[in-house]
Amino acid sequence: MTLYTKSARVLILLSFICLVYPRLGLAQDTTKTVSQQKQIDEVHVLKKTEARATKEEPFNVNVIETKRYFNSTLDLNQLLTRTTGIRVREDGGLGSSFNFSLNGFSGKSLKFFLDGIPMDNFGSSLSLNNFPASMAERVEVYKGVVPISLGADALGGAINIITRSNANYMDASYSVGSFNTHKAGLNGAYTDTQTGLSFRFNGFYNYSDNNYKVNVEPIRDRVKLPEQEVERFHDGYSSLGGQVEFGVRDRTFADQLFIGLLAAQNDKDVQTGVTMEQVFGAMTRESTSIIPTVKYKKDNVFIQGLDFNLYGAYNMTRNGFVDTVGLTYNWLQETTPRSGGAEGSRTQLKQRDNEGLLSANLAYALHPDHSLALNYVLTDFHRKSSDVEQPNNVTLKMPQRLRKQILGLGLDSRFGPLRTNIFTKYYGLHAESFENVNVENTSNYIETSSSQNNLGYGVAGTYFFLPRLQAKASYEHTYRLPEPTELLGDGLFTIRNEKLKPEKSDNINLGGLYAFTVHKNHNVQAEANFIYRNSKDYIRLEQARNQPTNRKFINVGDVKTTGIEGEIRYSWKNLLYSSINLSYQNIIDKTEFIYTETLSGNLVTPNLNYGYKVPNIPYLFGNVDLGLRLQDLGGKGRVANIQYLLNFIEKYYLTPEQLGANNPDMIPRQFAHSVMADYAIAGGKYNIAVECHNLTDSRLFDNYRMQKPGRSFMLKIRYFIHN
Repeated sequence: MTLYTKSARVLILLSFICLVYPRLGLAQDTTKTVSQQKQIDEVHVLKKTEARATKEEPFNVNVIETKRYFNSTLDLNQLLTRTTGIRVREDGGLGSSFNFSLNGFSGKSLKFFLDGIPMDNFGSSLSLNNFPASMAERVEVYKGVVPISLGADALGGAINIITRSNANYMDASYSVGSFNTHKAGLNGAYTDTQTGLSFRFNGFYNYSDNNYKVNVEPIRDRVKLPEQEVERFHDGYSSLGGQVEFGVRDRTFADQLFIGLLAAQNDKDVQTGVTMEQVFGAMTRESTSIIPTVKYKKDNVFIQGLDFNLYGAYNMTRNGFVDTVGLTYNWLQETTPRSGGAEGSRTQLKQRDNEGLLSANLAYALHPDHSLALNYVLTDFHRKSSDVEQPNNVTLKMPQRLRKQILGLGLDSRFGPLRTNIFTKYYGLHAESFENVNVENTSNYIETSSSQNNLGYGVAGTYFFLPRLQAKASYEHTYRLPEPTELLGDGLFTIRNEKLKPEKSDNINLGGLYAFTVHKNHNVQAEANFIYRNSKDYIRLEQARNQPTNRKFINVGDVKTTGIEGEIRYSWKNLLYSSINLSYQNIIDKTEFIYTETLSGNLVTPNLNYGYKVPNIPYLFGNVDLGLRLQDLGGKGRVANIQYLLNFIEKYYLTPEQLGANNPDMIPRQFAHSVMADYAIAGGKYNIAVECHNLTDSRLFDNYRMQKPGRSFMLKIRYFIHN
């Protein structure tokens, strides 16, 4: 039986269940006779917030409400890294490359959305480290099972950024700080209630010299000098971007219809390779993205209970890498001539990435307690490359294409305090690339193509033992398709791997949430989750120790992850708030043998890391937040906030831990302290904030022991008006 036939049968069976399910008599009968009715003197209509409604879904989801951080200079990456199970690992300061990890899954295993729209291949200009916290109303963090409506091939979870929905407002801010860092943000909307015409915009600007001090052992004439403190001298970064949308709201033909444009660009000096040992002084990279968009949403389209929304975009991203200076730099900014006329390999590489994106959702309410959802997502990625320094490079003329299709069908049901969601997904992939076939020690590049089809499925449920005591459980068999950067490389530090296979995983999540109030003013919320992941063909970024500029995505094989995370929140009145969270993840390499292709056939060798932790991944980390809010100072709508933040990471190995306790390839235990304070007057119309990050000036590291900034200060002013 072909996979297509299996997929069709599963979809037909699920559709049949969806149609008869509500008629099985399991839903509670809320009808009452006249004699059972009681006289009601007063009625209070209460509506749940979007954040509360999302938390009550069957999925394991955290909701971060960003309003508290509107006066801060935090970007969304910095905000998210304070959430249980999340680590955002950066190579340096503002604008540096980063790796996002959630419950042990990292990189492209996680999917990012902007108002439910996939952000795949938006380019480095439109990434979370460029978006200010004030751009979002809230951020939804799904761990494990992802709702059908998002339509993603996410293996470990998804991040959905919900932009602000105010009908009429303007929010402008500017901040300046250490390392000549500048950040500006502008958000707003205008809606004419008579005509329904609406205009929305979001914009940002970021700049930094990133000239912070680092501790290194400079190399002179191939000899390492004693460790000393030096300044980063070639790490400048700037980014500018925004989104504008024009359309109508709340009309008979559309709840929302918007035509929009996303545009952004950035410029980045490249200071180091993958490790601190290799220093660059003239290499640069840049990226520009232009993305026209269309959004349409209509509830009760054609018939009552049938909701439809559609999103379309065409992404045009241009990436450039320049390396033409024939010098070798060290940390003392000393140079020596280098053959080849470049720091690495002479290049002026241009990549033209084009991607069409279509996402459609259809939801139908079969019954007040049962709804059916259908989602389809199509992405078609093409890349064309050129390099004036290598006009005859045959690899730049080879095809580079990746097309993905994801079709999902799900049923959401309620049975009193029990809510369930069952679903199935089809994953289709077609890739076109090339490979090097050596013939008599001569490179011979040939075109390759591959197609893969997979079927996933799962179930999620939540049960309310009490109105504020909730238990959750979910299971899924899922796939994650490789992304363009993983298959095709980035042209700079990451090389292609045309033989990369999709990841697949069986995931289990168990969790509970309990909230209670003591003496009206003391509010406590506790949440704990257990995770289990059994992954096959796990995709991981591999770094060759003897090649500090080259890394590649590989299939590790089998990886088993177990973990637990917990968080406790406490607030007193509306004055004092605090939280503490801790995450532990045990990620074990379960691949017994490593298969390597050679000219004479496959070479099979034992995996020396079998049964040990996968290296270069933090396994124990946590956060502490303490805040004090002083309201109505002077009785004129003045409010002050003071907040203390602590981030903790336990030490972990960069290389296999079985090398022994004296293994020098280790990132040490780290504590990062931050203090933030802001003051608002006129009901929040005028705001000023000051911040100090890495208060104790600790040495902080990430990835392959890349040193991060020391103590830094920021000052921010913000103006906010709304109607």
